[in-house]
Amino acid sequence: MQILVAILALLIGAAFCFGGWRFFLILLPIWGLVVGFGLGTEATRALLGDGTFATITSWAIGIVFALVFAVLSYLFWYGAIAILAGTIGYAIGAAAWGIIGNETGLIAFLIGIAVGAVFAIGTLVLNVPRYLVIALTAIGGAAVMVAGWFILTGQIPTDNITWTTIGAQIGDSFIWLVVWLVLAGLGLAVQAFAPAVGPDAYELDRSSYRYGA
Repeated sequence: MQILVAILALLIGAAFCFGGWRFFLILLPIWGLVVGFGLGTEATRALLGDGTFATITSWAIGIVFALVFAVLSYLFWYGAIAILAGTIGYAIGAAAWGIIGNETGLIAFLIGIAVGAVFAIGTLVLNVPRYLVIALTAIGGAAVMVAGWFILTGQIPTDNITWTTIGAQIGDSFIWLVVWLVLAGLGLAVQAFAPAVGPDAYELDRSSYRYGA
C-alpha cells in the first residue's frame, strides 16, 4: 500500500506540475478523484479520529468524496476550477498550520477549508486566466510530489496522510520548503515557456479564455 500510494502521488504530482495546462481536460478528473478521496479521509480523521486508510468509514467517505469531485471536474468547468483552486488552497492552509508546529486535526481541517474557499471564490471571480491555471497546477503538483516522497521514504505512514502532517515534515527541515518552491518554479517555467507537446485537441489557450463560456 505504501509504495503504491507513493508512486501514484509522484506520478500524478509530476503530471500536474509540468503538464497541468496542456493536459488540463484529462488531468482534472484524475485530480478530483485523488484529492476528493484525500479530503474525505481527512474530514473523517478530523471529526471521528480515524486513520487515513484505517477504517471502513474513512474508505467509504473518501470514495464518496472522490466520485463527487471527479464527476464535477469532468462535467462542469466551474466545478472543476473551484475544486482545483479550493483543494490547492486547502493543502496550503492545512500544511501551513503543520509547518508552524500545530497539528490539531479539527482546527487544521477548518483552516484548510477556509483557505480553500478563499482560493476557489477568488479564482472564479478572476475568470481563471491561463497563467493562474498554470500557477495552481504547478504549486499543487509540486506539493503532491513532495508528499509522495515523504510516503515512499516512510516519513509519513499511510494511516496518517494529511496535509498538516506533510506541513509538519516540511517544517522540520527548511530544505523541503525550498524543494517544494523549486519544483513549483520549474513547473511554472515548463508550462509557460516549453514548446507545446501532445495532440492539438488538448490545447486550451484561447484568445479570450473563460470557463463556462
